[in-house]
Amino acid sequence: MSRIGYVDVVGGAAGDMLLAALLDAGAPLPAVVDAVEAVLPGCFTISLDSVKRAGLRASLLRATSTGRGTSKAAPRPVRELHDVIQASSLPAGVGRVARGVLTKLSEAEAHVHGLPVEDLLLDELGSDDTLLDIVGVAAALHELEVDQLFVSSLPIAFGGELAGTHAGWPLPAPATLDLLRGFAIRGVKNGEIVTPTAAALLSTLGCRALEPPAMTVEAIGYGAGTRDWKRRPNVVRVLVGSSAEKPAERTLSLLETNLDDLSPQLVADAVAALRAAGALDAWTVPAQMKKDRPGIVLSALCEPQAEAAIERVFFETTPTFGVRVQAIRRIELNRSMRTVTLTNGSVRVKVGTLNDRVMSATPEHDDVAELARRTRQPVRTLYDEAVAAAHGLLGR
Repeated sequence: MSRIGYVDVVGGAAGDMLLAALLDAGAPLPAVVDAVEAVLPGCFTISLDSVKRAGLRASLLRATSTGRGTSKAAPRPVRELHDVIQASSLPAGVGRVARGVLTKLSEAEAHVHGLPVEDLLLDELGSDDTLLDIVGVAAALHELEVDQLFVSSLPIAFGGELAGTHAGWPLPAPATLDLLRGFAIRGVKNGEIVTPTAAALLSTLGCRALEPPAMTVEAIGYGAGTRDWKRRPNVVRVLVGSSAEKPAERTLSLLETNLDDLSPQLVADAVAALRAAGALDAWTVPAQMKKDRPGIVLSALCEPQAEAAIERVFFETTPTFGVRVQAIRRIELNRSMRTVTLTNGSVRVKVGTLNDRVMSATPEHDDVAELARRTRQPVRTLYDEAVAAAHGLLGR
């Protein structure tokens, strides 16, 4: 039976908030302090304070600099941060996870700046505070023995401007948005309440969950942000427990129509429009129609609440007069999207597990193909390396 965590982003998410929530859920503070000391010896004193946010009790991380580390004002190359972790005495699993998060963060920053990763200098995100958060969260998850991490929708505020090095840039931070591709967001106010560091941690270590996973809850932790809002607690909540032994099951909607009068050029457009409207998948299969005319069956699979939008696309993109709709049961492996660090870069891997066993590990082909293009290596070689890395990551 696997250990899972669910991150409920109630008010916001920052690296220190997530670390505080994991400590509040039972991760031992001495072990986390030892991990940080292995990377940043003598640079911080770390403690937890009990505070209230909108009347709700939570833990606030206090990380006081001793003045021996690197300040936020000193830009650092990404390779320097990796070397600091590589040279440390961290457990192999913790170091590997931390490097994976750093890789994801630096790739997002390089993308929004239009620079190669090797030319990127991290400003605020290159500080020791960032290393502390990343290494601390990796160590806390290791101590809690969390195998899979699921993430709720995230509150994102649009409007306003960033401060600091990127003053004038729009909120949310472009790197944060880049990192949250594939995750659910919800619009709120209050400025930058999901930081790039938190986005890198959650997108590297977790996967989207529109609702909490089936689990037996064993511990709950609340991590506080520094600001205290009146109407919504500025906290991130973490649930830790064990997963159900049987595969997950959910009800989906299957919509289909038979077509024999749609131009082949328009079939691909219809499939693309169905996916863009929220279909989990869309496809066609050949069919023999009335009067023995060749045709196709156009199908789309979606969440029940998306039925109306998908139906509309069927009528807008095809000449059909009717769409069949039926509810189906789908049995699923526990899924997570992990970022694995390879010799010359990183790629995302979709991992499916059942009863703690990895049943499937499928690298994202676009990631592998792009890395192969940049490094001039065979796609198959990188694909196999990514699969092996995914199995190694989950076996930590």
